[in-house]
Amino acid sequence: MPTGTARFERYEFRVAVFLVSIFLLTFIIFQSIFKLREAYYRLLALHHISFYCFVAFISIILAWFGLRKIGAFIVGILASFAAILCAIVMSEAWLLLFPLSYLCFFLLIHVVETQYSDECVIREVEIEKQIAEKNDLELAFIEKGKGISVCFEKYSTYYNLRRLADEFSTTFLLPELGNIIVNKTLEFIQRGDSCLLFLASNDRDQISLIASKYSSPERKKPLQKLGDLFDFWVLRNRQHLLISDLQNDFRFDLRKTNLLEGLRSVVVAPLTHEGKVVGTLRIDSDSPDIFTTDHLRLLDAIATLASSALSNALLYQKTEELAIRDSLTNLFVHRHFLERLKHEHRRALLNHENLSLLMCDLDHFKNINDHYGHAIGDLALQRVAQVLRTICEHGIVARYGGEEFAIVLPQVSKTEAKQIAESVRRQVEAEKIEIRRDVVPVTVSIGVSNIPDDTLDSEELIKLADQRLYQAKHQGRNRVC
Repeated sequence: MPTGTARFERYEFRVAVFLVSIFLLTFIIFQSIFKLREAYYRLLALHHISFYCFVAFISIILAWFGLRKIGAFIVGILASFAAILCAIVMSEAWLLLFPLSYLCFFLLIHVVETQYSDECVIREVEIEKQIAEKNDLELAFIEKGKGISVCFEKYSTYYNLRRLADEFSTTFLLPELGNIIVNKTLEFIQRGDSCLLFLASNDRDQISLIASKYSSPERKKPLQKLGDLFDFWVLRNRQHLLISDLQNDFRFDLRKTNLLEGLRSVVVAPLTHEGKVVGTLRIDSDSPDIFTTDHLRLLDAIATLASSALSNALLYQKTEELAIRDSLTNLFVHRHFLERLKHEHRRALLNHENLSLLMCDLDHFKNINDHYGHAIGDLALQRVAQVLRTICEHGIVARYGGEEFAIVLPQVSKTEAKQIAESVRRQVEAEKIEIRRDVVPVTVSIGVSNIPDDTLDSEELIKLADQRLYQAKHQGRNRVC
């Protein structure tokens, strides 16, 4: 479309052309009048007048170029008046053909201009249609571009989530897996200041921090390692949580949230295992209005992948515990006991430290099974195991075989080991197992050996403790040797 200046310039040009046509016509009229005065040269005058009338066509054409039909009409009227005047003065009727030809020429111009205008209108309509189609195509292209961008972004997200699932499956060790989860989560959702991973205990009354990640070292601050009200809310309601601004969220007690210094935005997703919520994956921020529902959906997707990986890690951990622990007493099995003894023996020799060993055996255990049944025998084993775990909490307690137990006590002298053994003996003797108003007597005999007082060899250490256990048996049981 031409600008306002361009239109004005074109208008000036058209007016100039029209003025030129008027000037030319005026010249023709005056020349015709001048020739009329030379009547004695009648033939020459008619010749000049007819020439000037013919040249008047040029004036009409110029007027049409200047002001279109209006200009051509004005110039045509003036030219016709001049031609009629010449025809009357010269008494030549054929000069009236010029006004008639001017009229026909004007009609021809009118028809041509009308067709041209119609053609222009049609072309303009087509141009407008083309422009409209072009605009529609541009809008469609923009929408397609946005759609492609969204699809590409989703594809990138899904591709990255797939890679994330592969990374989660690289380890079954819970601490290592926890670090991978929080690191990758904060990479996906970079608007958070910290990412925390909590796991609940079996009764879900307590949750503990497994791993944490901060966006920068200066943001690291003391954490509530047992979780807070948001984590317990997710555990209790079994659904995700999005808090845009703690100051404006009325779901939680403002007095409690104020204790969480600096915390303003929180997004939390539950972690599930065997159909139960076993933990939370959360991202915190010190600024309000940081997280959106898109971040929550992404965190949910990450939590789903993390839940699967954590389930595998928990099952692996449980399998490992089953492989090294006795199912009845939950103490270490004989094989694991020997491995740990070998390790502690090497460390004791290298560091010149004490290493004590207790070998315990229930007294008259066969009589308990025969008289009261194997269920009571199993209960007696469990009670003794509980006593050993309580008193020897810093030792390595194992079920050595049958009713026999072994306890490795690192960095414990022979005198201290004897005192511990005596505490075990007294505590076991004080245990009361009642069945049908009868009290089942449970006592233990204990043998004690030590490195370096007795030997420097681990096998000899076991042999000496075992010999002293049987010595306690032969001396009347329920004693320490």
